[in-house]
Amino acid sequence: MELEDLMNQSIKIMENDFYAKPFKFSYSSLNKLMWNPQAFYQMYVLGNREEKTESYLVNGKIIHCLLLEPEKFDDQFIVSPNALPTGNTKTVIDRLYAHHVELANNGDERTNLVEFSNAILDILKDMDLHQSLKTDVQRLDRILVPEGVSYWNYIRTKGDKTLINQESYDFCKTGVDLIKLNKEVCSLIGCDINEFSNKEVYNELPAEVDMTDKPFGLKGIIDNVVIDHDKQIIYINDIKTTSKELKDFPESIEFYNYWMQAAIYSTIIAIKFIHLIDRGYQFQFHFVVIDKNYQVYPFLVTENTLNQWFDRFNQTIEKAHWHYANKNYDLPYDFALHKITL
Repeated sequence: MELEDLMNQSIKIMENDFYAKPFKFSYSSLNKLMWNPQAFYQMYVLGNREEKTESYLVNGKIIHCLLLEPEKFDDQFIVSPNALPTGNTKTVIDRLYAHHVELANNGDERTNLVEFSNAILDILKDMDLHQSLKTDVQRLDRILVPEGVSYWNYIRTKGDKTLINQESYDFCKTGVDLIKLNKEVCSLIGCDINEFSNKEVYNELPAEVDMTDKPFGLKGIIDNVVIDHDKQIIYINDIKTTSKELKDFPESIEFYNYWMQAAIYSTIIAIKFIHLIDRGYQFQFHFVVIDKNYQVYPFLVTENTLNQWFDRFNQTIEKAHWHYANKNYDLPYDFALHKITL
């Protein structure tokens, strides 16, 4: 059998495995499908996933943990006393570490970064990085910097923990402290709850639901849910960090499609707590935002806006259904159906 035939057979098996199990869309997977169906296909259908390590994503995880589940911080993160490499240098070392793990499982005892010089050069060539430099020594010098060596030593010992630098930790810790000092926000997310409060608080709530008219469902890990039984309101709170100012956050909602996340989480909560909804409970959605100046503000999503987002979400689900049912991941829906013209 030819190599191409073997690859096609392997892809077919992975596709069958994907469709054999009920799939549940998260905000990230649905957003990926709408933006780049081919990337969705590679990540979710074929399982070729790459870990996201962008700093803004890591900072969000740190703040969530420090604010909502501080007792789990040491289990999830390790703070480096030194500066960490960024950009391509970090990518090279991450790829090298994955290679090192495979070699170590087969008895390779090398531990020092410099001992992997040949592998580093191969990765640099594969990435077409620093190839304009004249010698291999010059190329290696771009990677074997103190920050790179320190990072290498840490990732070899950190296990499953996420490595962060002191600057990231300090930024996030300051943001969390400010949230706790903000009485309005603290009350909203339930961090001031006591034994006399007639409230339930759920942090980092994993939830998933089926959709009755679709062959897939929805899932998510919702940052914070507070059920106020006196007011009969379910507060759904999503905590965001931004490198911009508070006034710019509405733009971020459109740029990152956060409206889709609000619709997914609201749908999940409405189904999960249907017994309360049937008793007359209402729900409210807030984006609790920490901006670059450490300003904290809870953006209430009005009922009118949320209804508009639900309309957009229903259209998005229909597009997702088309991709899923037709097993077509070549182009975004509107392009695939030739609806885009100039």
